Amino acid sequence: MKTFAKSTIGALLVAMSVSVSSFAVDDDLTQKKSFGVAMFPAADPSKLWMCLEKYKPGSKIELQLTNEKGEVMFREVLPAKGGKKNGFRQQFDLSQIGDGRYTFRISDGIQTEERTFKLSTPTIRETLPSRQITMN
Repeated sequence: MKTFAKSTIGALLVAMSVSVSSFAVDDDLTQKKSFGVAMFPAADPSKLWMCLEKYKPGSKIELQLTNEKGEVMFREVLPAKGGKKNGFRQQFDLSQIGDGRYTFRISDGIQTEERTFKLSTPTIRETLPSRQITMN
């Protein structure tokens, strides 16, 4: 039983060290990029989360939301100095804009990332049976 416990603990330690090292940020990647961005839908279907991390704290980052025609719907410039935090997190409420394809463009002047998504409102279709039985 002791051998089993030791081998199980050893396996868990190896698994944890591998999983922790896989989350480490690659230094070469952060030296090449100014920022990293992730976007994902929120629990509310009309909202979207954006998480951004600056790798170079002195850079200004511009966020733009554009529609299919290229019209800017939203624009914000993140300041070069954000205090101790180099992260930016915001939830966008998309309930007031119409269906279509939209693009978030994130740029610091050197690096530009684009995230395109589609908004669509599902239609409700009622399927009626091909035959109906009515009893008197």
